[in-house]
Amino acid sequence: MTAQFTGQQPKERVAPPGQGFDAMGKPVPYERRARAYKHCKEMGLTDHDHIMSVVEGMSNALERDEPYRAMSEGMRHLDLTGTYRLMAVLLTDADEDTQ
Repeated sequence: MTAQFTGQQPKERVAPPGQGFDAMGKPVPYERRARAYKHCKEMGLTDHDHIMSVVEGMSNALERDEPYRAMSEGMRHLDLTGTYRLMAVLLTDADEDTQ
């Protein structure tokens, strides 16, 4: 398949091992949880208990490979977009450029 209008082959994006969907069912490292906590604050959550509840609830569900449960944990204090953003933070490592 070629990219429309360019005639070039599209670049395939592949998540590194242990990231993205491959990270489900595996432990969520502390670094990802810490970034998720910071990300919640950037999205407007201010209550420490609410933030910890969301981060831990989503992390525990993702470690058990239960993405729908993780979504419902996130929706307790975040909107849908915020929940997806937080899930992405919990499932991926930080880029070197953004640290």
